Amino acid sequence: MLPGLLDGERRALARLATMLVAGALCVLPMTTQGSSIAGASAVAARARAQSFAGPSPLAFPAYTVDRDPFVPADPQVEDAPAEAPSGTASAPVLRAVIVGDPPRALVEVDGNVHVVGIGDRAGALTVVAIDADGIALSDGSRLTISQEHS
Repeated sequence: MLPGLLDGERRALARLATMLVAGALCVLPMTTQGSSIAGASAVAARARAQSFAGPSPLAFPAYTVDRDPFVPADPQVEDAPAEAPSGTASAPVLRAVIVGDPPRALVEVDGNVHVVGIGDRAGALTVVAIDADGIALSDGSRLTISQEHS
């Protein structure tokens, strides 16, 4: 328990509190701006911000992403055109096989490399199986690494 204050101590504390409040009120006009000054400074700040010419935006090369290779293919969405005109499409070339769950393969068609899974298109044909030796296509043929369509 704190001891009681004497009358002289209470008066000293009251005077101190009064001086602190009066000092804060005296400083208050110096810390606030009038509405005309605040408006003028806001206009000047806006003009400075508009006149600042920052660095030009960075340019990055555009990459074409067929789809996420780790998400199963949606059977309702086709990743490649259904049929290429005959004589214009080159034979698919198997570049790599990724055996896992689900298995994937890198197939090059017309100079473009695509990640394919079972059920995806490799050129005009559909991939029906992928194993460590290569991929099987819908026409019964098989691709092995770095060998063209047989």
